[in-house]
Amino acid sequence: MSTVACIIARTNSTRLPRKVLKKINNLSMIEIIIKRIKKCREVDSIYVCTSTEPDDRVLLEIAAAQGIKSYAGSPDAVIERMLSVAEMAGADNLVRITGDNIFTDQAYLDIMISCHRQQQAEYTRTEYLPIGVTAEVMSSEALARCAAAIPVEYTQYLMLYMFQPERYRCLVLKPEDEHCHPSWSLTVDTPEDWERTEEIILQAGTPMASYAQINRICSTGEIPSLIYEAGAQVNFPAGIQLCYQSFRMEMEQRITRAIREPVSREQYHEAINE
Repeated sequence: MSTVACIIARTNSTRLPRKVLKKINNLSMIEIIIKRIKKCREVDSIYVCTSTEPDDRVLLEIAAAQGIKSYAGSPDAVIERMLSVAEMAGADNLVRITGDNIFTDQAYLDIMISCHRQQQAEYTRTEYLPIGVTAEVMSSEALARCAAAIPVEYTQYLMLYMFQPERYRCLVLKPEDEHCHPSWSLTVDTPEDWERTEEIILQAGTPMASYAQINRICSTGEIPSLIYEAGAQVNFPAGIQLCYQSFRMEMEQRITRAIREPVSREQYHEAINE
């Protein structure tokens, strides 16, 4: 079964303009993500999935320079882009990686894909890691069913529609307790997030650090802007907002209805591809 990684990226960010092109150690954020995913053993090919907007052409150029493929599609319909890639590549499974998750972890991603296949899941996620470390794995067929059931303008909220254990065979992986920090945020949305990212990479000595290394650095308590506040607002379709604490409660309910599988410390370290 073939698995294709889709890096969902555009250059139209507002709080941190053109963040995917910002550089650390002479590498842009999108280049760092690409290099991290290239380390995955379970990924057969990688696509940068962007839009047909002129400002996003630079992402197609970066993909070509990095030796991976790309697809430019609808600016608003993330699912359309992913399904187009699935058809082009003949992919059985797709991995959704967002372009603001600079620390997407190769080891957890390989474990997710392997478990997804073993469990014949339709949707797989790893829970309790910091925001911005993990991705989502889904079958192309299940994604097509999901696309037919939701309005195009809601496709940016893909997780909310795919992570429905009553409709799809959902698998949730739970790491060892020492890796579980659901209140941490390692994603990049704001200037403060970027400063935090620079500090982590400075201390790690490389933008390719594994989550195990990043976890040790962040556990010192000296990394700024790390905690995602419980009262922070999470956007839902139709303009609905929930505080992060309420969002986590909703997620816990879904987790209890999904297939659950632990990830041991040994599994994780075996998956690290140095």
